[in-house]
Amino acid sequence: MIHAADMCDAERQIRQKVIMVVADETRFGTLSTGERIAVALVLERYDLLQRAWGRMLESVHRLGPLWTEAALRVQRQGWEEDPTS
Repeated sequence: MIHAADMCDAERQIRQKVIMVVADETRFGTLSTGERIAVALVLERYDLLQRAWGRMLESVHRLGPLWTEAALRVQRQGWEEDPTS
């Protein structure tokens, strides 16, 4: 079971990393593997996904259910701004 607080935290982290990478793509390499996968998926950047982990389904499996759902929510809500503010 995924808790709302965990989901909000994951969404916040992903949104921050997406904004950071959009501003300066060279920082992509400084992210953890999970962060790189989430950012690549949110931005629909297959080239970044290949650098992060490789295969699409393996990447989603590596990300896990919480971060996969959080990345999907960030993409749907728009990563440009925090919807809670």
